Amino acid sequence: MIRSIRSIVTNLRKNLFTAGILFSALLLMSRVQAQGTTSLFNDAGAGARALGLGNAYVALADDPSAVFWNPAGLALIEKKRATFFYSNLIAESSYGFVGLSWPTTSIGSFGFGWIRLSSGNLEEFDLDGVGGSTFDYSQQLFLFSYGKQVRQSLSLGLTFKVENLNLDNSFNRFGSDFGLLYRPDFDSAFLRDISLGFNVQSFLKTEAKLFDNSESSPRNLKVGLEKHIVIGEERNMLRFLLDWNNSQNASSSWHFGTEYSFNDVAKLRLGVNDGQFAFGAGATHGNFHLDYNFGKLFEAADFSANHRFSITFDIGKTKTELIRIAREETETKFRFRADREAWFKGEQEFSTRMQKGRSKYFSKDYLASVVDFDRAKDAADSLLAVGQRLRGGISDDLEANLRVETALSAVQEARAMLDSANTKYDVQNEAEFKRIAAEAAKSEREDRLRKFVLSQRNRGSAFFKRSLFARAISEWQSALDEIKGFDRRALPNWTGEIRIQLENNIKMAGTQLEGDVKQAIRKADALARRGRYMQALQDLNNVLRTGVSETERKTVEGKIARFQSQLNFDQNYDEGVRAYENKQWKNAVDAFERALNTKLNHKKARKYFEDAKARSLATIKQMPPGVRVKFLRGVEFYRAGKYQEALRILEQANKEQPFNKNILEIIDRTLQKINEQ
Repeated sequence: MIRSIRSIVTNLRKNLFTAGILFSALLLMSRVQAQGTTSLFNDAGAGARALGLGNAYVALADDPSAVFWNPAGLALIEKKRATFFYSNLIAESSYGFVGLSWPTTSIGSFGFGWIRLSSGNLEEFDLDGVGGSTFDYSQQLFLFSYGKQVRQSLSLGLTFKVENLNLDNSFNRFGSDFGLLYRPDFDSAFLRDISLGFNVQSFLKTEAKLFDNSESSPRNLKVGLEKHIVIGEERNMLRFLLDWNNSQNASSSWHFGTEYSFNDVAKLRLGVNDGQFAFGAGATHGNFHLDYNFGKLFEAADFSANHRFSITFDIGKTKTELIRIAREETETKFRFRADREAWFKGEQEFSTRMQKGRSKYFSKDYLASVVDFDRAKDAADSLLAVGQRLRGGISDDLEANLRVETALSAVQEARAMLDSANTKYDVQNEAEFKRIAAEAAKSEREDRLRKFVLSQRNRGSAFFKRSLFARAISEWQSALDEIKGFDRRALPNWTGEIRIQLENNIKMAGTQLEGDVKQAIRKADALARRGRYMQALQDLNNVLRTGVSETERKTVEGKIARFQSQLNFDQNYDEGVRAYENKQWKNAVDAFERALNTKLNHKKARKYFEDAKARSLATIKQMPPGVRVKFLRGVEFYRAGKYQEALRILEQANKEQPFNKNILEIIDRTLQKINEQ
């Protein structure tokens, strides 16, 4: 097989393309051993940015070419990205890469890559130099990758790959790559902002047949180091990258790259790829990235340096934005479910109250029906509010519009029945008043009794209609006591019917009052859970004014005291936050101190109080060496736009020097940036 390969190479003297492209492939195939061969793709790489950095990309790998360089890098890519890379080689040959990264919000990131080296219409010559038939050559690598951030500083990745070579006959070989990316959080200024990358290519592999020999993907170890330095306030950055490759069938190689980024818009790169110099540049505009590289793709002598380009597109929103949107959608769905439950409960309440009201109405118990119709109207008003929330800003939602129309009809129906019940009761009451008044008074005392009883009954009815049941009971009880205190032998005939009516009314109002107190307490609790303590207190005070039993009074007064305490806390807490945001530190300290008098162990209020107090007492102080190192590191993170990391480091410095004005000021600026994000 070796002799046949050498004869082919000897006969390829009239075709520069064949002498170039096939030189590497045939030479590598001539190394067939039990271990396998070296892959062309391991030497060539993928993507103009990586090539411009001298193929030192294992510890960076932050675009779709990570499927080749280090699949662990996929986990740190925020947006969906697609990369297209193409390079012309000698004699109309070409080398290209297509990559896609697809991050998810919860299960890691996926990637796909396709690398292809191809040529066509190659002429074959015999030993005498006579041309004959033509043939095509192509070699492809398909990569299917997955990356996951398992810890804040550690990401792992896995790639399954299929390599296809088509020369005279075709064969496939399979393998798997394992990647790791570690970004430790060192306190040392020298060691901070360092990334370590590892990629074991073909750590799992299978054998295939190439001609008469066993062929498998060679194992290749890539180890990388990346260090970046932030320069100035404009997010300018200088990166240094170093990689070491150790292949199973080739000597180890070193790769070095450096990149200067101006405000993350323009980039310049210089690299050394195992002794071969490479140059690159890049530009970013919105979601579009263009990368350029000039250098040699293969080290074979027939390959000269050439120009290569990569185009990368960002697609859609970032993972952080998607997580926020998902959280908002979850909250919206939760509110929607709560409103739907409130709708069904409101419908049931409305239907029950209307049914009871109609039953009393048609039994001519008009006064009792007034309360039920009034409660039905309240339920209908609540239905209308829920229906409008469910409809939101969508005016063409048929189901939501139907709910609103249903609620409006319910409101109109309840109001109509309430007005009718009131009218019927007034007519009934007036007729009874005239009948009683028509009876001749036997004495002046009897006349006073009639006027007093009818007046008290009417007053009680008016309070009852307004749901002031305790006051209604009081008025009716006065009338009943007056009848009971009258000389039984001289009682007029009409008092018997009025007495039964008053007793029934008192019993009915007592039932309503008991239910109202429980309902008012439940309503106040619900309002308190939503933070509406003022309205809860108003409702509970109204309950006390209407009159309750001693047991109920103690329950209501206990809730009033608790809600008033929470209201005082909220008012002082809000006042403190406003003063804090306006940097009125003394006012903030006083407000949070009052809040803590109500809730001594409230963590957020305690934190605000301590922060405001520190700022009110802060002065410019000299920092000890350890504190200064943390302070400067936090400032660098702030300038790099890494505000969460900056805040964490600065708070550590603040614990050691809590009253240092410089530290506190940069913490406040960092918090402002986080809030803006």
